[in-house]
Amino acid sequence: MGNSHSLGRAARSEAELAQLVVQVARAVQADIVLCATETAAFPRYLHQLSDQFRIVAATTNEEAYDILTHTGLEAVRLPLRAADKYNQIRHIISVAFRSAKISSGEFLICAISHDLYPGQGDLVVLADVEPNVENLAVSDLIRLTDGIRPRALESAVTVACKIGRAARRGKRLGTIFTLGDSLKVLEGSRQLIPNPFHGHDESLRRLSNPDIHDSLVELAKLDGAFVARGDGFIQTAGVFLASTQAEVELPAGFGARHVAAAAVTRRTDATAIVISATDGNVRIFSDGKLVLQIDPTVAYGPITLENFGTGE
Repeated sequence: MGNSHSLGRAARSEAELAQLVVQVARAVQADIVLCATETAAFPRYLHQLSDQFRIVAATTNEEAYDILTHTGLEAVRLPLRAADKYNQIRHIISVAFRSAKISSGEFLICAISHDLYPGQGDLVVLADVEPNVENLAVSDLIRLTDGIRPRALESAVTVACKIGRAARRGKRLGTIFTLGDSLKVLEGSRQLIPNPFHGHDESLRRLSNPDIHDSLVELAKLDGAFVARGDGFIQTAGVFLASTQAEVELPAGFGARHVAAAAVTRRTDATAIVISATDGNVRIFSDGKLVLQIDPTVAYGPITLENFGTGE
């Protein structure tokens, strides 16, 4: 992405924001307006106001995507929702580029309404599309701490999405994977069942080993969390995580599993990956905050880059 600029933080309606975006697009002679939506309303406002440039909608919402495509509007389905709107802009542009909705050399406006990120304000970014925009990886959106290796993150997310898809099929599966700072994670935590990994060969305790992924899905039926080192070595499973008096920031409606994950990442340098038994979504926490949400049924592109880090 080339140079970009942020415009406006006032609480506008989506119709008012659409008017602003169209005015800016005309003034700068943009090729494309790329907009984020969860309801399909924002791109409709844009489409009604101007036919001078292409409008591409980006959404994490399956229903909104279906509405947009059925009404003939261009749309891309986003697999990820970053907690930070600036990272979400990067993700939207990356997905649109990989989906061939935008091309290198084009000049675009990307807009996110404050309705998607309450309290954060609207965001309008002007950007040149550069060839390397497609190289945005999931690991770029997460603060990797305590020697957490991108390959370990990749493996953990792969397993988590597999569990999430099973949950979407009606199986009551949900669990937590913690990565990094494992000794501190275990401090004050409680082993609910005998460690199912005790005495196993190292290869059978590696998140990167695809041969154990089905077993991990089955173990997700048990109470408690998986605790792994930053290199993906699973220390144990079936752990009740200590979360006493940790200050966390969570959206409304999250249950005890998400609270525990947020709390353990607040008191340690671990990253926590939560699979919800309710909706099957995969959510990643760091420093007590939700940093990323993944729909396990949508392909999300690269977790890591080939030249990112070394080792597993």
